[in-house]
Amino acid sequence: MAFIAFTKVIDFSTLTAKQRKELKSILGDREKQLKKAIKDVEIALSRLERSKPRKRKTAKGRR
Repeated sequence: MAFIAFTKVIDFSTLTAKQRKELKSILGDREKQLKKAIKDVEIALSRLERSKPRKRKTAKGRR
């Protein structure tokens, strides 16, 4: 998924006050979704790191 900077696509000077308010609301909701997704990915990565098999030391005197 590609990221597009909305400030380069939308000319805010041509928007009405109502349109700006709606756009801020939409972008605010999207920001919350993205932050939650990042948090979920970080949690999943930390779980994967913990579940990696650890190297065991061999007992040299117990053969």
